[in-house]
Amino acid sequence: MKKIAIIVALEREYEMVGAAIKDKPGISLSMCGIGKVNAAIGATAIIERERPDAIISTGVAGAIDPSLKPMDVIVARQVAYHDVWCGAPYAIGEVQGYPRFFDADKAMYDKAMNLRLEGLTIRGGLQISGDRFIVADDIPSLRALYPDALSVDMESGALSQTCHRYGIPFISFRIISDSVDEGSYADFWTKAPENSFRVLQSYLELLHED
Repeated sequence: MKKIAIIVALEREYEMVGAAIKDKPGISLSMCGIGKVNAAIGATAIIERERPDAIISTGVAGAIDPSLKPMDVIVARQVAYHDVWCGAPYAIGEVQGYPRFFDADKAMYDKAMNLRLEGLTIRGGLQISGDRFIVADDIPSLRALYPDALSVDMESGALSQTCHRYGIPFISFRIISDSVDEGSYADFWTKAPENSFRVLQSYLELLHED
C-alpha cells in the first residue's frame, strides 16, 4: 500500500502513535476528537484531502468480553453500532442503506492476525461502538445485544461507516484500558504508549512488505 492514513481520537493517543510513524514515508496521522460526529468528519477530511489507499484507526477501548484484560489488543474483524435504531424492520445497530456489521478489509485483517508480539495478547473479532461512555452496569445489556462483542469504543463505528461509503479499506486496533472484572490498569498511560508503538510499527512493516 502506498498511502496509509492513521486516525486517533485523543491527544494522548496522537502522541503515542506519532513515535511509531516518525519519518515513515507515505504515512500520515490525524486526530479527530471523541465521538461519532468527530470521527466521521475526521475520516471524511482525510479521505478527501489525502486520498489514502487505506485507513487505520487505533486507540483505546473498554472490554465487553470477560476474558479480556487491560493491555490486550483487539483487531476488529467487524464493527457495529450499539446505539443506533432506525425503527422496524431494521435491526438495532443498522443504519438504513448500510450493513449492520461493517467488515474490516480482509487482507489487512489477515495480516493483523499474523502479528506475534512477545508479552501481548492480540484478539480479533467484533468491536462495537456508540456515543456513550460505558460503565460496568451497561455491559450486561451490551452483551445481550451483541454476545460476540469483544470491546466497545466511541469512534470505530462512524469511522468504518465512512470508509465503507467511500470504498476505502479500513481496520481498527484498540488497546483494552478497562476489563469487565478487574477494572483499569493502574499504569495504563505509561504502558499503553509502548504497546501501541510495538503493534503499529510491526503492522506497518507487514503492510509495506506488499
